[in-house]
Amino acid sequence: MALLNYNRSILTNQTNTSAIVLTGIDQLILEFGLFVSQALNFVELLTTVGWTVTDPSPLEPDQPIIELTIQQDGVVVASINQESIENGSDTPLENLSTFQAVLTNVPAGHHVYQLFARNLQTVQGTITIIGPANISGKVIS
Repeated sequence: MALLNYNRSILTNQTNTSAIVLTGIDQLILEFGLFVSQALNFVELLTTVGWTVTDPSPLEPDQPIIELTIQQDGVVVASINQESIENGSDTPLENLSTFQAVLTNVPAGHHVYQLFARNLQTVQGTITIIGPANISGKVIS
């Protein structure tokens, strides 16, 4: 195995250094390009997003859900949904989402990777991306 290419996009590596309030519509958070030189490969993507919840609803379900989606050239290739931690005495509620996706035999050429985020339950509370927020990709053959 050999590392053929690596790239990343970083909004911030630190917490409490950004403030992107999510709506119910996909919002582009990060984007980068990655060149794949040969067809027999795998592309490993890793993303981390720190987020908070304010104003959680007292009614069930009482927590908003963040959806993170990675697109390759405009096509969804990976996604997760994560519910906020339960309402407690501390506000804002602090959360961290990290996930990895592995794509196999990605066609040779230049590809654009985009990370989108949205709040699936906006009436259940406000989700704000506060950091860290980054995504990286590497091509391995």
